[in-house]
Amino acid sequence: MAEIMEEYLDVFVEEAEEHIQKINECLLELEKNPDNLNLVHEIFRSAHTIKGGARTVGLTHISELTHHMEDILDQIRNGRIPVTSEIVDLLFECLDALETMLEEVKSGEYETSIDYNAIIEKIKNMKDKYLGGAPPTEEEKKEEAKEEKKEKEETKEEKEEVKEEKKPVKKIIKIKYKSPKTKVKVKKVVKQQVEIELEEISEDISEIIEGIKKPLEIFYSLNEKLNNEYLKSILDTIKEYIDKVSSKEIKITKKVYDTLNYITKVLEDVAKCLEEGSDLKEIVNLDELKNKIEESFKTKEIKEIESVEEIEVELDHEKFDLSEFASLIKEKLESGYKLYHLKAKVEDACELKSARLAILLTRLKSVGELLLSIPTEAELKEKTFEELEAMFLSEKDVDEIKKSLEMPEIEYIAISPVDIEFEEEVIEAKEEEIVEEEPVPDAYKIEVILDEECLLRAVRAYMVIKELRELGEVVKTNPPLESIENGEFNGLRFTIYFKPKEGVEVDDIKETVMGIPEIKEVNVIPPGEQVEEKKEEAKEEKKEKEETKEEKKEEAKEKQIQQIQAAAKKESKKSTQTIRINIEKLDKLMNLVGELVITRANFAQIANKYQIKELNNAVNRLSMLINELQEEVMAMRMVPVSYVFNRFPRMVRDLAKALNKEVELIMEGTDIELDRTVLDELAEPLVHLIRNAIDHGIEPPEEREKLGKPRKGRLRLAAIRERDHVNIIVEDDGRGIDPEKVKKKAIERGLITEEEAKKMSDHEIINLIFLPGFSTKEQVSEVSGRGVGMDVVKTKIESLGGSVVVYSEKGKGTRVVLKLPLTMAIITALLMKLSDQVYAIPITSVLDVTRIEKSEVKNIEGTNAIIYRDEIIPVIWLKDFLGFSHLPDPPGDELVIVVIERSNGKLGVVVDDVIGREDIVVKTLTGMLKNIPGLAGATILGDGRVALILDLSNA
Repeated sequence: MAEIMEEYLDVFVEEAEEHIQKINECLLELEKNPDNLNLVHEIFRSAHTIKGGARTVGLTHISELTHHMEDILDQIRNGRIPVTSEIVDLLFECLDALETMLEEVKSGEYETSIDYNAIIEKIKNMKDKYLGGAPPTEEEKKEEAKEEKKEKEETKEEKEEVKEEKKPVKKIIKIKYKSPKTKVKVKKVVKQQVEIELEEISEDISEIIEGIKKPLEIFYSLNEKLNNEYLKSILDTIKEYIDKVSSKEIKITKKVYDTLNYITKVLEDVAKCLEEGSDLKEIVNLDELKNKIEESFKTKEIKEIESVEEIEVELDHEKFDLSEFASLIKEKLESGYKLYHLKAKVEDACELKSARLAILLTRLKSVGELLLSIPTEAELKEKTFEELEAMFLSEKDVDEIKKSLEMPEIEYIAISPVDIEFEEEVIEAKEEEIVEEEPVPDAYKIEVILDEECLLRAVRAYMVIKELRELGEVVKTNPPLESIENGEFNGLRFTIYFKPKEGVEVDDIKETVMGIPEIKEVNVIPPGEQVEEKKEEAKEEKKEKEETKEEKKEEAKEKQIQQIQAAAKKESKKSTQTIRINIEKLDKLMNLVGELVITRANFAQIANKYQIKELNNAVNRLSMLINELQEEVMAMRMVPVSYVFNRFPRMVRDLAKALNKEVELIMEGTDIELDRTVLDELAEPLVHLIRNAIDHGIEPPEEREKLGKPRKGRLRLAAIRERDHVNIIVEDDGRGIDPEKVKKKAIERGLITEEEAKKMSDHEIINLIFLPGFSTKEQVSEVSGRGVGMDVVKTKIESLGGSVVVYSEKGKGTRVVLKLPLTMAIITALLMKLSDQVYAIPITSVLDVTRIEKSEVKNIEGTNAIIYRDEIIPVIWLKDFLGFSHLPDPPGDELVIVVIERSNGKLGVVVDDVIGREDIVVKTLTGMLKNIPGLAGATILGDGRVALILDLSNA
C-alpha cells in the first residue's frame, strides 16, 4: 500500500465529496439528456480531480478506479461510445463504490472492502463491447494528429504569454494627505467618586431577626452532640452580629438588611448539610460570611457620578502608510466608500483594556473594511493598550458608525473622514533590479507547470519532488522546499534543480513528472543547455530594447492597469475567509451558550427582585451580548436542507427503475436552513416517505395513462420556512390513500373499534397509518409494505420536537407535512404552572392562550370540548394527563386553556396559570424518566428550578 499522507486526508475527503455530489447530479441530468457532452466534460473533470487527489494522498484504489472511469468518459466525449442506459448504470456503480471507499477513509480504513478490480473489469468489457478492441481508423488518427498540433500551438502561445509576463515593470502609486492632521471635538464621559452617607431603612427587621434566632438555638443544641468546631464558628459569628443588630449598636441600612437575608440563606445551607451529611466547609464559606458582616457595618459608601465634557482630539493621519492599499482605496472611493481615521480611548477604570479595544476593532470590521490599526490585533493580544487608532473604509456616515461602535468602558471615540489624492506612475524596472535565478552547476533544471484547475498545488508540487527523489537528488527548488512542505506555495509554476542517478535519462524524468495528475507541462533543461537558454533570453531582451520607447510605455501601462485591477479584486476578497471546524467543537460551544442563557435568566430574576438601576443596566447589556452570541452560534450550526435533499435524486431514480415506474422529482426550497443536528436525523424519515410515495402512491406508467394522468409521476420535496419552524413537504400525484381501506385494516387489526371508526373524520382515519405495524399493502416488497415505516417517521419527528400530518385525496395524491423546529438546542417555550411545578411546551406547538368560564366546557359524546373560534376542539386537564388527578382544580370560575396544534388536530389544555415565553435550553432525560410518555426533556430556569418539557402530540 502507498504511503498515506494523513495531514491532507481531511482536505481530500471534503473535496472528493463535493466532486462525487457533482458527478451524481451530472449523471442524473445526462440520463435525461444523453447528447449533452458538456455534462460528460464536467464528470470527466471531477473524476480527474478525485484521481489526482487520491494519488497524492496515497489512496491508490480510489485513483485506479477513477483512472478507468476517465478512460470510458474520454471515449464518450470523443464520440466513440454513446451514452446508453447500461453506460449510466456502470458509472453509477463506480460512483457507489467511490462513496463507500470515502466512508472507509473517513473511518480510518485505508484499504477497501470493495472489489474494485471487478468494476474495472466491467469498464474494460464495456469498452471492448462498443469499440470491439479495434485500433483507431485513419480518420481518427488524422483527428488526433490535428488535436496534437493544435495543443502544441496553444502551448507555444502560452509560452509567449509567459515570456510577455516576465517583462519587468515597476509601479509607484502614492497617497498624499490633503490635510496631514485633523482635530475632532468629542464628548468625553468624566467619572468622579464621592462619599455619601447611607440612609437608614424604614423596614421592620424584627421578623427576620426572630427567623434567625430560632434555628440558631436549634443548631447550638445539635452541635452540643456533634461538637463541630466549624459549625460553632459560624453560629458564634452570626449570634454576635444578631446581638449587635438587635441592640441597635449599628445603623440599620440596606446593607444590614441584605446581610440578614444572606445569613438566613447560610442557615438554610447549614440545615441542608446536616440533613444530607455533606461537608459544611464545601457549602458555607466562613470568611465570606465575616466579610459580608464587616461590610454591613459601614455607614458610608463611595458612589460614582458621571458628567460629560467636550474635548478636542487630534488625529495624525501620517502615522499610517497606506501605499500598499492604494489600488483598493482608489477603487472603493470610486464606488461610494469613504476613508476614515478613528481614535478611541478606554476608561481608566476598565480592567481589560486591550480586550475592550479588540472588541471595538471587531465591531469596526462589521461597519467597514479595516486597513491598518495601531496597535495591531496581534499586539492587542500580547500587551495592554489604552488607545486605538485605525484607518478604514466604509459606506456609512460618521453618526451611523459611532452608533454601531457604542459600548461600555470607552471614554471617547473620535472619527473623521480623511481627504487624500493619488499620484500614479508606471515605469520600466532597471536591469539591476531584476533578480535572476542562479543555475546550479551539473544539475538539470526542471520547470513544472500545473493545471489551472489544480486545487492542492503545494501537495502536487511536493508529490513531484517526492517522485524525483526516487530517480536522484533534489538539490534546490524555487520556491524553497520549506514553503512547499508547509503548504505556502499556491502558484502554477515551480522549478527544481535535480541531479539524476546514473542511467536516468531526460525522457525518464519527463515521464515520471507527467505521470502525476494535474501536471500541465514539464520542461527539462540539461546543465549545458542552461547557458544557451540564458544567451537566447539575452538576445530576446536585446531585441525587445530595440522597440520604441512609446510602445513599451503603452504595453507597460496596459499591464499595470491589469495588475492594479487584479490586486484590487484580490484585496477586496481578503475580508471573506473560511476555516473548517469540527462539529463537536460547535456542539460544545452551543452547550456553553446554553449555560449562558440559563445564567442570563438567573441574573434577570435577581435584577427584577432588587430593582437596582445599575444592575438592571448591566443585565440588559449582558442580555444583548448573549442574544447576539446565541444568534451567531445558532447560525454557525445552520445547514441548507440541500445537505439532505441532494441524496434523493439518485435514490428516486434507482427506485423508479427497480419498480418500472417513471418519476420526476421536484425539489424546492433547498437553500432553507436547519440546525445540523435536526438535519442529520431527518434523512431516515424522508427515505421512508419517498419509498412509500414511489411504491404505494405513484402508479405504473400504463395505469396512469388509462387514468388520464401524465405517464411520468410527480414527486415534490419542498422546504418552507414559517416563523421559527420549517415545514418539509413530501407530495405525490399518485393513487392517494383510501380512507375506507385504512378503516377496514385498522378494525381488522384491532387498532380501533367499529364504534370509534364511525365517529372519526376521513382526515383522522388517514392519520391512523402512523400506528405501529399498520400497512394497507397486500404484498410485502423489497421497498415497503412491512408496516414499519410511518410509525418510525412519526416517532423520529416527534423526538426532534416536531409533528407530522398526512393529507390525502383518493385518486389525486398524498401530501405529508413534517413540521420541525429550526434548532433543538435552545428553543422558545411557553412556561405554565400546575400546582407549584413549572412545565414548558415549545412555542411552535402553541396556537393561543385563552380564558373561559368553567361552564363553557361541554361533554360531547364522552369527551370534554369547547367552542374555539367557531370550531369544536377537545379539552384535557394537564393534571389528568400527567397522572396527578388528586391535585385540586384552580380556584374561581375561570379556566386558563392553552390551545395547541397536534398531528390529529387542535387540543385545549387546562393549566393553573401561564407564566410567559422564555428561551430555554433543552436537556435530554435519562434513566427512569427517559421513556415516560408526555415528557420530551427538561430545562433549568433562571431561579434554578427544573421545568419539564411536555410532548402533547399523543394527548
